[in-house]
Parts: sequence; C-alpha cells; structure tokens
Amino acid sequence: MDLRQLNTFMQVAELGSLSRASDRLRVAQPALSRQIRLLEEELKTPLFTRHGRGMVLTHAGEVLRGRASSILRQIEETRADLITEAAAVRGRVVFGMPPTVGDVLATRLIERFLALYPQVTLRVVPAFSGYLLDWLHSGEVDIAVVYGTEQGANIRFSPLLVENLCFVTATGPDAVPHHAVSFPDVVQHRLVLPGPQHGLRILVEREARQRGLTLDIPVEADALQVLKGLVQRRLGATILPLAAVHAEVQAGLLAAAPIIDPHLSRKLVVAQPLGRQASHAVRRFAEVLRDEVTDMVSSKVWDGQLLSSMPNPL
Repeated sequence: MDLRQLNTFMQVAELGSLSRASDRLRVAQPALSRQIRLLEEELKTPLFTRHGRGMVLTHAGEVLRGRASSILRQIEETRADLITEAAAVRGRVVFGMPPTVGDVLATRLIERFLALYPQVTLRVVPAFSGYLLDWLHSGEVDIAVVYGTEQGANIRFSPLLVENLCFVTATGPDAVPHHAVSFPDVVQHRLVLPGPQHGLRILVEREARQRGLTLDIPVEADALQVLKGLVQRRLGATILPLAAVHAEVQAGLLAAAPIIDPHLSRKLVVAQPLGRQASHAVRRFAEVLRDEVTDMVSSKVWDGQLLSSMPNPL
C-alpha cells in the first residue's frame, strides 16, 4: 500500500461515498475506485460494504481506519517538523578545504546546501590543511575537510574518504593508457606538481625516495587550474585525484589512469573543533557534505572508498 491509497481510503471512509470523495480530492471516481480495489486486493479482505446509499466500512476497514489515521497523522507531523527545521536553519558557516578539494567539491556542495537551506550564508576558505587546523582552533573556520590528519589537540576528526590518485596527461599520441600505470613508470615523465609544502607533493616525494627514484619537476604550481593548463599544453604530466580532472577527461582534454605498484591514495577527514557547540547550520552542513561526497563516489566522479563515521556529538 502507499500513502495515496491510504489517503483515498480515509476520505471514502469519512464521506461514505466515492462520488463525494472524488469531488473533495478532485480525482476521477474510477481512479479512486481502482485505488480502493488495489488496497483490498493487497490486504486480501474487503474494506467496504457497497450498497445503494454509499459505502460502509467492514470490520477490517474499521481496523485499518484506526491504524491509517495514526500513520497519516505521524507523516504530516514529520513533514511539518522538517519544514520548520529547514526554515529555522539560519546563520553563517565558514568551511575550509585544501585547494584541490575545493576546486572539485565546493561549487557542487554549495549548490546542494543552499537548495536545502537558503537562509544560511556560506564562506569558502581554501588553504592547506595545517592552516585550516589553526583556524579551526582560533574559531575562524567552523568545519573543514583536511588530508590525512588522525589526531590533533581539541579537534575531532571524522573519516570521510580515501581518494585514489591518477596519472594525468594530455590527450593524443602520448596519452596515458586506459589501464593502470606503475609508479616507477610515472616518475620517468616530466611532472608538474604543487610546491614542497603541499600534501600531494610530500606523498609523491616520499614514495620516490623509498624506491630510490628521482623526480623531474620543471614547474611547481599550487593552483589546480594552473596544473591542468600546463598538462594540456604538454609541459608535463601530473598526479591528481580523478575528481579534479573528471570534467576534462569527459571532454577529451586530459587522460587519466590509476597508479599502482604502489596504489597511491590519500585519506580525507572532516575536522571540527571540540569544546565549541556547533550551530544548527554547521551540523546540517556536515550532513550535506557527506551526502554530496557519497553521490560523487556513486556516480564515479570521485574515485575512492567512502569511510564510515560515528555520529557527530557536536
């Protein structure tokens, strides 16, 4: 059974007539009759006794009316509570993300959040993880996505995602193959990467050092758009998560292949300050953030594995 059938049943039970219920609901009488018939077939019992003056509830119908009345009332109360809650979400949320995450996620997340909570004002702060943690401590940022942090004084970290890294090149004869590429093969290419303080650069250099490999990095660029532009102009290849180049790969401007031997990945966590009560708006923002990342992974925009998170006590 569905809510429409239950509502039709309640209207007919109250009015004792399909024709009067049809007038009230502004639905054709045959359609209402079909809904009642389907409901009776599903429950395998008559709900009404039909006679010339209308329709009278059977014993089974009386039982259903009592239960359906409670069900429909709870649904209406839930709807009203949610509408009230959404309307009550106001204020300001300042959220921080590393540049590579912000370029991938920020616009999609903002669009989704404001569609649900239009009375909230948002501010995006792109910065490296270390700065974001400092600003969380000082209260300048309410919530942040950072890389790889597992502990920190007065900060609560909730696991979000392990994102896989790809080898990214320009399209054309020298484009990367569709299959996976080994890390030793990757570092044989000229690479354009962020500066030494960037988490991605640190990860790549650490892996190269462990294997005794030398990196050829003629150009450093911390801005994602600059990195992608340099690769498109064939000034080097780079290493990025698929989400960062998904649009360009779809458009045929760039090519991307997963990196193996070893499998390169980074862990993303959501950071919030402990000891400071999160506003209603920040709590809703944390929920929408996780929902958007989940959808991006499900739709293959973001190549990674979602990580479960304990309920947020803030």
